[in-house]
Amino acid sequence: MSALAARTRPAADNAQAGAATLTVRRLRLPPGIRRISRYLLTSGISTVVSEVTLVAVLAVRLLPAPAAAMAATVTGGMVSYALSRYWIWGDADRRRAGLQLMLYWAVAVAGMLLAAAATDLVADHATGTHPARVAEAAAAYLATYALLWVAKFLVYQRVIFRPANLPDGA
Repeated sequence: MSALAARTRPAADNAQAGAATLTVRRLRLPPGIRRISRYLLTSGISTVVSEVTLVAVLAVRLLPAPAAAMAATVTGGMVSYALSRYWIWGDADRRRAGLQLMLYWAVAVAGMLLAAAATDLVADHATGTHPARVAEAAAAYLATYALLWVAKFLVYQRVIFRPANLPDGA
């Protein structure tokens, strides 16, 4: 709409437009809730990527369960890192990019080792058909990451993607 058209609209229309804008502003999430929401969405996206990778690799028997869990973690981790650094923590100190990458993957490897161990344990004790064993291993993988979700958020927020204006240890 042109500026002239906006100025010539009836006052009632302008009042309604103002009320709609005010309502939209009220619906905006506080920064902390927005960050957690974005983290939740990023986790969902990377979990889907990881689970699809895990199930596909296990279903065709390409790798044993622990190696499949590792491949799934790396695949989902690439998606998660990009979204974490640029979308969730866009205010992170860009001078620390190399350190952020190293710390992010250290956390990812720790989670990967736990997920691989859990997936292997369940796969070793699973009974039934091959699809049922794949489903059990996939559930163990998913449960491990669900348990790590809060801990990883805190590490990302306070250590890895800390904003540039915060001193060390804050």
